[in-house]
Amino acid sequence: MPIVHVFACSGRFGSREALQAYLSPTYTEDGDAVPSPFFLETGLTHYEPVCVESTLLAAPAPLVQLLDGVSYGDSWIVQACADADADADARGLLADTGICVFAPNQLAHPQRSSLHYVGSYRYRVD
Repeated sequence: MPIVHVFACSGRFGSREALQAYLSPTYTEDGDAVPSPFFLETGLTHYEPVCVESTLLAAPAPLVQLLDGVSYGDSWIVQACADADADADARGLLADTGICVFAPNQLAHPQRSSLHYVGSYRYRVD
């Protein structure tokens, strides 16, 4: 089964453009890719842009609301929310930004991200 890596944070990105600047590579005039901060922090390889989903809300919300509608959520989101709530000392994680990195993207060290790393989850592609 493929894996999704889930990240969350609050108050870091003031706009969708700021979030994309953190996530997406840029390119030189010669067409060479320049890794984004997210690439460098997590060791992202095998980059497939359509397999990275992000959400940005106006105010912090529970993870289940933040990630509502993400791909294959029915097979992994319950466990991610349980992990996020446990990690937040039972108060529940509230975030305004969520990032899901799906296969074939690979992360060498997701825990090095400057964002809160919720965890990795196997998902079904039915």
